[in-house]
Amino acid sequence: MLFLTLGSTEEIAASCHFLGIGETGILLDTGADPNLEGRKSLPDIKSIAGVWDGEVDHAFITHAHQDHIGALLDIVDNYPHVSIHLTPATHDLADFVLRASARLQRRKYREGSSLQPPLFSEKDVEFARYLFTSHDYGKVFNVSTNEHPLIARFYWSGHILGSAGVHLTFDEDGHKRQLFYTSDTNLRPQTIIPGGEYPEGPVDILVLETTLGADPDAELSTRRAEERRFCNKLKEVLARGGTVLVPVFMLGRAQEILALLDRFKRQGHIDPSVPVYTAGGMREISKIYDDTRHTTPRLSADFEVYGVDQLRVPKGTAAKRQALGKPGIHVVTSGMMFEHTLSNWMAQQIVESDTHAIFLVGFAKEDSPAGRLLEAVENGEDGILLDRHVGPQPLKCDVERFRFSGHSHRRDLVDLVSRLAPKKVVLIHGETEARQWMAKNIRSRHNNVEIVLPTAGVPLEI
Repeated sequence: MLFLTLGSTEEIAASCHFLGIGETGILLDTGADPNLEGRKSLPDIKSIAGVWDGEVDHAFITHAHQDHIGALLDIVDNYPHVSIHLTPATHDLADFVLRASARLQRRKYREGSSLQPPLFSEKDVEFARYLFTSHDYGKVFNVSTNEHPLIARFYWSGHILGSAGVHLTFDEDGHKRQLFYTSDTNLRPQTIIPGGEYPEGPVDILVLETTLGADPDAELSTRRAEERRFCNKLKEVLARGGTVLVPVFMLGRAQEILALLDRFKRQGHIDPSVPVYTAGGMREISKIYDDTRHTTPRLSADFEVYGVDQLRVPKGTAAKRQALGKPGIHVVTSGMMFEHTLSNWMAQQIVESDTHAIFLVGFAKEDSPAGRLLEAVENGEDGILLDRHVGPQPLKCDVERFRFSGHSHRRDLVDLVSRLAPKKVVLIHGETEARQWMAKNIRSRHNNVEIVLPTAGVPLEI
């Protein structure tokens, strides 16, 4: 089996991996780097032709986050006959997310905030939808291009709505082999969704994410303890008349945080009259969450995100500033507080006041504004650069980080290796330090397991 990673292997960026199995070419995800713009954000699709004479016959989209789906239209441009496989919920989310991305790229290019022309249009998304095929969890389907079966199955991954791991069974050199690709996975329940499900071991090859491999603190905290701390910190800020900014990823973290705030209010921990503000595409995604609550894994099918009492962020700068000046909770994008986003602008408005707070609830890359904010607090710095055009600002507001990740911590991932008992583990989707920690600790527990650390653009026979 040929394995070729097409995105960066030194950081968490574009997740996209090519498999050549027999005569069948397969892509595991088609992600783009959310930290870059234009063609620099795309995986190196052209490198496939250098090692593979055939087509890309199938693409498996494991979920609708940008770093797993953002390059899909580029794949279709290069391989227009590709069959695209996803779960029904990801089908719905992909359509919305890709159209929203097309509109955002067009707007940024027109207004001059980006020098990169749009990579695709809404019409391109409409065409690609005809290539989509949805599959329920646990249902088997054949993706072989010849008489030798290549059986695929989706497993619920526990990451976000619609997310899936991919299990492949195939014959190679007269031997039956099994591969399982975790994609982004979480063994433990969140607020809305339960923990992931996995095939029975042993498998031959495990392609394993390592997002939290370099984060020792994640394994030391429990979700319940973080929820209590989050609630107590919210009460502190609101009691002194402050507002709380909660930057979130539009898909997944936003809905989970809204569900948590709803629970706090219903249990009497937070005054029900405290306004919760939301904005933009997360409201549309919340509707998809609700529409699929009886057909996708849930902790409670009765819970509706739209049932959470929430207000739209006011239009107009003056109205926004007025809302920020009163006790309230603002759940807005982007999660890493990138420049030219609502969360970045709101952070600029409150960062200089010791009355208010910014609560970070998701992953933050070191070079992102959210990452710089965390670093400034850890180093005891009194200033922060949130926007290069604004310049450094005094850092006086409270800043807290809460571990509500949709990813499993590293000890859980090592336990998953034990559970699936693979012969080989391919470590992906993590920074160098994360993959190295995972490799060392898997070897210490399973010295008979072969560890593979792929390099982008370098083909491997596995």
